[in-house]
Amino acid sequence: MPNATVKTKVAGRSVDLVLRGRTAPAVRVSVEHKTIMTAHGKARWNRYGDIIAYCNHMHNHGKESIAGGLVVVNTAPLYANPNGFAKGLVRPKFKMEKVVADTVKIFHQIPLRESPEEPNDQPEALAVIVVNYDGVQPATLVDYLSAESQIHYENFVRRIARLYVERFSQ
Repeated sequence: MPNATVKTKVAGRSVDLVLRGRTAPAVRVSVEHKTIMTAHGKARWNRYGDIIAYCNHMHNHGKESIAGGLVVVNTAPLYANPNGFAKGLVRPKFKMEKVVADTVKIFHQIPLRESPEEPNDQPEALAVIVVNYDGVQPATLVDYLSAESQIHYENFVRRIARLYVERFSQ
């Protein structure tokens, strides 16, 4: 169920993707999606905080819930932001290779939660998808992470599937 509200005892939060059990209202799997299109220096730390807060909320909803985070990182040196406030904005030039590497490293260092007894603020699975998107032409996928990386998309899907079977297949 996309964009579902997930409640704890004290708050509700809209989550991008939610899978509930057939008979139980508790969330079994959820995925939150975040993007870093420009201003990587500021945005990456904001998105890091968003992921941590989302995981905390989901695990307060249910300790067994599997919380996955998906972060899309843009490598385009120039980005035509479609928002009106950004029209004609001149952006400083950065060494995007280093900026993207530093951004990906932040998310790579987030520990992944293996069991419900581990800290609430950790995701069970996390993926970083790197794209080249200038805001005008269609985005292209950038083959950035090795297949062995814990934050590679395929490993993200495998972790969620494995943890789902372990936690909910009794």
